[in-house]
Amino acid sequence: MKKHNISIVCDGVTGTIGGSFISTMRFSEILRKRGHKIILITSGRRGTPGVSYYKGFKTYSFFSVLLPKTEGQLYLSFPTVSQIKKILIDEKIDVVHYMTPTISALVAAKAAQSLGIGLVAHNHTQPENLFLEAPKFVPAKSLNRLFYRYMIWVYGQADVTVCPSKFAERALLKRGAKLKTAVISNGVNRKHFRRIDPRAFLKKYQIPAGRKRLVFVGRLHPEKSVDTLILAAPYILKHYPAAQILIVGFGHLQKYLEKLAKDNRVEKNISFCGRVSPAELLMAYSAGDIFVLPSLAELEGMAVLESMCCKNPLLIANSKESASVDFVDGNGFLFAPKDPKDLATKALILLKNEKMRKKMALRSYTNSRSYDILKSVDKLEAIYDSVARRNIRH
Repeated sequence: MKKHNISIVCDGVTGTIGGSFISTMRFSEILRKRGHKIILITSGRRGTPGVSYYKGFKTYSFFSVLLPKTEGQLYLSFPTVSQIKKILIDEKIDVVHYMTPTISALVAAKAAQSLGIGLVAHNHTQPENLFLEAPKFVPAKSLNRLFYRYMIWVYGQADVTVCPSKFAERALLKRGAKLKTAVISNGVNRKHFRRIDPRAFLKKYQIPAGRKRLVFVGRLHPEKSVDTLILAAPYILKHYPAAQILIVGFGHLQKYLEKLAKDNRVEKNISFCGRVSPAELLMAYSAGDIFVLPSLAELEGMAVLESMCCKNPLLIANSKESASVDFVDGNGFLFAPKDPKDLATKALILLKNEKMRKKMALRSYTNSRSYDILKSVDKLEAIYDSVARRNIRH
């Protein structure tokens, strides 16, 4: 396999918590171990531009503006074509890979095209979750349609567009995109994500012992529909009092969700764990008896893959805008989106049937083998080989 000099363009990759950013770093770390040179082009934290190193990666950042409702994390950068061209020439880049349809991606695409450098796009963005918080008087369907047209135009600059799931690919193609696409899962590190002793996590977050635990992992944002899980709690506890719900993650809806739990008198059975370390995340999955994803919009669902490796049966919202429904294959149940009673009904089936839980837990682990991240990187390397061009004009 040829070794490439790759520039990965992704605003927010140096510290924002989110699937696309985590996936970008995981791919970058494996590619570096395989001998590829990786440089990052990204936004400046707190708007600060410059050249630095992040986890050992040389990083170029530019003037940036903070996006609202991102918990002070996500900045969008505004580089110029001449700035990006200089980087690509100085670093002898032969592949540019942009992860989201931002201004920096468009600028990097223009710079790469002018230099004859191969271009790869990545479809990590889903309009359906971008506009869930739009004011009610704003036509969300029209916004989604316009943003899809914009995304297709941005991705159309590239030689190949990578989609994390068949669902993500269909979302583009059914809207008339004339793109060369490749489906590559974000994947999961099956050596890292495994079931371990969770007692230290349970002690730290004061989670009661002797209970069956339903675990959610993700942002506390509208598209995740965590309120559905909280509203399901009274129905679950009525028939299975020894249940505990763990909500792992943070976001601007946390206070609202905490109040919702209190208003429904289930706060003692819901543990808000907030932002956790990587080691604690592994223990959180391992503490679970069931993994729950009420999300309304997912291009894949990395947390689902991680939970499967940790031997959790699944409860997934059967949303037409979610790729995660495809992970349910003999290892759990789908429930009607935004329907707390249906979620509770399916949860109770699993809570009351230990034999079924164990069978589905093992099936989750077995199914996760198809999503090994090393297989995903193999496919990504093949794409880099196919688009790489070393005719940079100085």
